[in-house]
Amino acid sequence: MVGKIPVTFAASAPRPVSAGTAVVVAADAIAPRGNPLVRRLASSRHGAACACCRPRAALAEALHRLFLDRARGAVPWFDRVELRLAPDTETLAAFDDPLVAARFSLDSPRPDDGQAPAEGGLRGTR
Repeated sequence: MVGKIPVTFAASAPRPVSAGTAVVVAADAIAPRGNPLVRRLASSRHGAACACCRPRAALAEALHRLFLDRARGAVPWFDRVELRLAPDTETLAAFDDPLVAARFSLDSPRPDDGQAPAEGGLRGTR
């Protein structure tokens, strides 16, 4: 069985993208230009997964499209994803999407000191 693609939270400051890493940023964030592995979240005036707009949250949709582009060869191969987003409730809810959960694993966000979160924090699998 092939492993899931690891997803990590990273600082939102603009910086170069590492080879083999896809990046998801907020709709209004500054991001590297001309990189086919950078995805912006779709902006919406409605809540996450609003039934009138789309069937899934913006992050779930961005990860889904990124995965499909990789599978079709439409973008260079990547083996990890950086989320340059806040790990808030709406962002984390994207990992409840069945397709996202089947393809991606969320690595635990690290506090500033680089230590793993306390027991009961977010857990990811590799």
